[in-house]
Amino acid sequence: MKTNFIFTVFTITALLLSGCKSGSNDSASSNEFEGGKKYVYDYVPALVLSGSWQQMGRQYGYFLSNDIHAVYNLVSPYKDKYNKGCGKVNTEIIEDFYQSYPLRFKEFFQGMSETSGLTLEQLKVANSLEIVLMFGSAIYNTRCSALSTWGDYSKGGKLVYGRNYDYNTEFLPLNDHIAVTVFHPNNGDIPFAMCTWAGCIYASSGINQKGIFVEENDCSPHDKQAAGFYQTGDHFNMKNWVKDDAMLLSLLTQVGSLVEADTWMKNNRPCYPHNIGVADKIEARCYQWNIAERIPHAPYVQQAPGLMAQTNHYFVVPDGWGIGPYVEQDSTGSKIPGGSIPRLTNLLQLANQYKGSIDVARMCEIMDVKYENGGATVDGTLYQIVCEPETFTFKLKTKGKPERWVDIPLATHLLK
Repeated sequence: MKTNFIFTVFTITALLLSGCKSGSNDSASSNEFEGGKKYVYDYVPALVLSGSWQQMGRQYGYFLSNDIHAVYNLVSPYKDKYNKGCGKVNTEIIEDFYQSYPLRFKEFFQGMSETSGLTLEQLKVANSLEIVLMFGSAIYNTRCSALSTWGDYSKGGKLVYGRNYDYNTEFLPLNDHIAVTVFHPNNGDIPFAMCTWAGCIYASSGINQKGIFVEENDCSPHDKQAAGFYQTGDHFNMKNWVKDDAMLLSLLTQVGSLVEADTWMKNNRPCYPHNIGVADKIEARCYQWNIAERIPHAPYVQQAPGLMAQTNHYFVVPDGWGIGPYVEQDSTGSKIPGGSIPRLTNLLQLANQYKGSIDVARMCEIMDVKYENGGATVDGTLYQIVCEPETFTFKLKTKGKPERWVDIPLATHLLK
């Protein structure tokens, strides 16, 4: 234990000496189409869209045509296959996902189909990347993590939020097709930004113009019944959780404060169990967002004043949910690699170790610490985000470019 602690301290010290390296923005380029703009920061495309939802879809499809094709090409071989993760044929899952969108988002897809070079049916396939790629990969072993600090935990008291997005290594060919997209709709919706793979229109990570930051973590390991999780022969089965990430787009377009976020989380029911991190410039909350049958709806938790961390289990199980404390093992009794409890414990230990000094740079360093060295980053961590909502600082790092964090100037693009 002592050796591991010394190694962790050595690792972070080395990172501190090297600084939170960022990709240079000096090479940022841009082009325009029908009122939208595309910038490239280092290797990351960043779009600034404006107009109706259909017009923004046209801009998105035009700018990211090649990227969306790359996503489609990865998914398309599986579109007619049986999905071992959901117990259905993928074509059924793809259409079901698309039909769950409100009309204005379907108008966005229509716009994409007019300029991307892909048909609407092909765009539906690309959009279903995450749920379709469950085929053939069983159930992925780690499911994201997050840490937020403010008050006494942070340098100067400013809230800073770190987030790991974990999935399967099958996604690595898409490393350079992760995009940050800023939406300025003309229908009265709050402008917002999201970060995900090109053609995937949902808010697994995002922030709006009011400074509300949102990110999602899977909690199916804890509440398997709510997730629809069961096993038949060699097939695993679970619900389509990405529908809930699509719902979070609506949160970003509607919510301007944590008071409004609290109401939204309680009034909108997911189909799947999640931990949803929501933050403004003052505090962060982990909303335990679960299906309609779990009452009370969407209580939130924090580990301490100024500290919130989350992985893939409910930190405090509400009375009435009918589930016990999380046990770190699967149905066979085997421990889950990179499990939820040790990753949460590691993040809390690092937050307490650096209490009072955590700013954006320090949070980058904390998120860089690998699981085996006392952190939460695992082999399946595909991209990472560090965000300071007060200043709209937004840093992104991908698994394929592990040597640098890329600055995306959201203050410039979101606050216009």
